[in-house]
Amino acid sequence: MIRIYLVMAASLAFGSFLAWTWAAWPFRAGWIGAALVVAVAFLVCRRWRQRRLATGDDPGARERQSWHAMAGTGVVCGHLIASLASGLDLHLGSGNALAVDNWTLIAGVALAWLVLRPRQMNRDERDREMVNRGARAGFVAMTVLLIALLLTLGFAPPPVLDQFDPFTLGNVLVVVILLALLIRYAAQLTGYWQASRPGPDDG
Repeated sequence: MIRIYLVMAASLAFGSFLAWTWAAWPFRAGWIGAALVVAVAFLVCRRWRQRRLATGDDPGARERQSWHAMAGTGVVCGHLIASLASGLDLHLGSGNALAVDNWTLIAGVALAWLVLRPRQMNRDERDREMVNRGARAGFVAMTVLLIALLLTLGFAPPPVLDQFDPFTLGNVLVVVILLALLIRYAAQLTGYWQASRPGPDDG
């Protein structure tokens, strides 16, 4: 189970890392990040194929989808959080590439799914259970995050509130959604991990 949360932390850290200023790099950080996301997808796909041939216990279609969604959401979310924390204007054409980089990362995540996506996206009873489990965890996470945001907007001192212009507040709400999705996919993967463990009657 620890691997699930390590992957989530690593994806958030990687996205945040890409939001740094890369003045000395010949390419935009978004392109570098998107290329690495797709490259990792190829490596993971190869690893799963080897597991299937060796032991036949590679992740099912819906579990693959959860892994990809969690990692991809983490990269995009980490980049957006670090971009907002930088204090720079994220409007397109504002003199920095942070907004373009974020959209480029989203495109890279979409391409990575084309690499990882199996030919058939079948769903069974276990998948339905995990979807419901993830939905409950995501709902609770979003509720807690929205309450925290409402308390901040209601009781924070004026210097803090001055930073929440409509554009920034909109991006903060996007971060809330992305964090709730992260919790959702992590809960789904935790469910898959628990379901794969041998029970007391499995010898």
